[in-house]
Amino acid sequence: MKIQILIFILTLLFVGGLTAKGSDPNFLQKIKRQFESLAQTDSGSEGLKKRRFAKNQKFVQGEILVKFKGNTGESVKTFAANKLGGSLLESVHSNGLSRISVREGSSIEEAIQEYNNQPGVEFAQPNYVYHKTVKTPNDPGFNQLWGLKNSGQTIFSPSYSTSNPGTSGNDMNMQNAWDLQTDCTTTVVAVIDSGVNYNHEDLSSNMWSSASCVSDTGVSLGACSNGYDYADLDSDPMDLDGHGTHVAGTIAAKGDNNLGSSGVCWNAKIMAVRVLDEFGSGTTADIVKGINFALRNGAKVINLSLGGNTYDSSFANAITSAASGSPYEALFIVAAGNDGADLQGSNTSLYQQSYPCEFTHTNLLCVGALDQAYLVANFSNYDSNTTAANRSVDVGAPGTNIRSSWTGLEGYELTDFSTWTIYLSSGTSWAANNCTIGGSSYSMLLLPNDCATVMAGTSTSGYAANTTSYAYKTFSLASGTDLTKVSALIYLDTESYDKVYTSYRGDNLVPHPSQSPYGLGVYSGEMNGALGSVEYSLPLCTGSATACTFAFYFYSDSTISKAGVGVVLFELTTLDKDNLTQYKVIDGTSMATPHVAGVAALVRSYNPTLNSQDVIEAIGNGGKTTSSISAKTKYGTSVDAYGALKYLQAPTGITGAIQ
Repeated sequence: MKIQILIFILTLLFVGGLTAKGSDPNFLQKIKRQFESLAQTDSGSEGLKKRRFAKNQKFVQGEILVKFKGNTGESVKTFAANKLGGSLLESVHSNGLSRISVREGSSIEEAIQEYNNQPGVEFAQPNYVYHKTVKTPNDPGFNQLWGLKNSGQTIFSPSYSTSNPGTSGNDMNMQNAWDLQTDCTTTVVAVIDSGVNYNHEDLSSNMWSSASCVSDTGVSLGACSNGYDYADLDSDPMDLDGHGTHVAGTIAAKGDNNLGSSGVCWNAKIMAVRVLDEFGSGTTADIVKGINFALRNGAKVINLSLGGNTYDSSFANAITSAASGSPYEALFIVAAGNDGADLQGSNTSLYQQSYPCEFTHTNLLCVGALDQAYLVANFSNYDSNTTAANRSVDVGAPGTNIRSSWTGLEGYELTDFSTWTIYLSSGTSWAANNCTIGGSSYSMLLLPNDCATVMAGTSTSGYAANTTSYAYKTFSLASGTDLTKVSALIYLDTESYDKVYTSYRGDNLVPHPSQSPYGLGVYSGEMNGALGSVEYSLPLCTGSATACTFAFYFYSDSTISKAGVGVVLFELTTLDKDNLTQYKVIDGTSMATPHVAGVAALVRSYNPTLNSQDVIEAIGNGGKTTSSISAKTKYGTSVDAYGALKYLQAPTGITGAIQ
């Protein structure tokens, strides 16, 4: 009698219609899609042997979980498994859930379908593989990236002394975000800046390229690698300044590659658009062309870590062309600016305005800088408008002591003018002296040798008539230097016919300004005690050159004289762009901006159907309420990558997915 009952039960088990799961016509396809990315790893399916799983493995191969109905006994489960060519490995739960091996040669999805077709089975599913829920990249410099993971660590070689070390937990919650998304390759990110060293060890594999790109006007350029250069108008966007490479590294230094540092995105497509020169300056025309190039070639997130103090209609129109509904729709992430100013609407001072931050486009997000304690950085602009919706600065993000990739190995020499050679032909001589500026002493090159007279800029008898004098220095260079540049600040008060000339040579000889190609610039006029700046790139002092000589000449006529000339903070900088392992710690809202651009790329890659406004809302509303900026930004939040991803609404219209 017992044998007959058992046969009857088994007959019911294997005869009959489909379960509710099996009635979904898309059920099998959904499982197949999940299995397409499954690593083919033999995890072992016999008994309870120890199993190891690939990092991206989602299911155990060779077995499934089956939930039997009611109080099905072990013998019935065993018979059922054997009947379908498998075996009962273990009973997982007293409610009937069991782990069963599948028939040899049968796929997991086929086995699930077979068991779901049986009337005595509630459901069958894969035996999912779970991994630890906190992702930490293995990049050796990760522990210095406090913006991604703030453990209260001290940042080495800091550029900002306040809040170092900072406060643990004040970061962008990247590890939880990386459990959801690390790959941004479906969203092209344009870095419109000083270029990018696309050969850098942490960036080369994350650069954009296209087999058929177009110019800013839509003219075919054929194949493009890495981006475009509008500063020099060629196809090579190599960074000779460092700023753009640093920005790119924060967005997308290759993550988890055991090299250097990590970006917000571990994998990405960075489009380098060079619009700033080797001194970090550029024009409206070049920026507009750079934006148009990025848009026409598919960039969906555009990082603008640059700015100025004047409203620019052409710049604004370029951003408008990428608004929602445009075929070139894109999101602009921009810097708030580094004047430490309140940008509220009632302020009209030049240094209380910042563009593009104060543009009102709905596809633009402006970012202020926070320090390691999540206080507003002392240099960061903000907006305290009493109406939050009218504030131009939207959110805050890490912007001090930011470590990222650098364009190459730099050399610096801040000169001591006492080491310069001075020649006097007639009149008043150049002289080296130490002068006090703002409470600190600086080495200065003076004509005449009187700090107070030169710095005041009001005297009418500072130097003699018919003066001819020059000062020069020869600097040693390493052979193979890719860039040599100089910069200085200058006090200038001369009669219009009295002039300062600058010149240089790529050797150890004295350069005369009248000899081509050694002359650089000519200066005259009255600055009334204000400081101006001079900057020069020195192409003769590159390549095989091992010496570089720079000179200041002064000539006056026989008539009126003025206060004179003073040069301070003369610095010579060299660059070897072939050193591809360089990193640097710097500050700025320029450094806060790419943190947010990276999050925007993560969000757009996580859900490509979102438009710019959707992403802005996710970043702003998904951020962490932060007291230091609650009344100084539109959203009052610091950017939280995990919060931005979780803020997204779940896709609708999808049914029957296995969890």
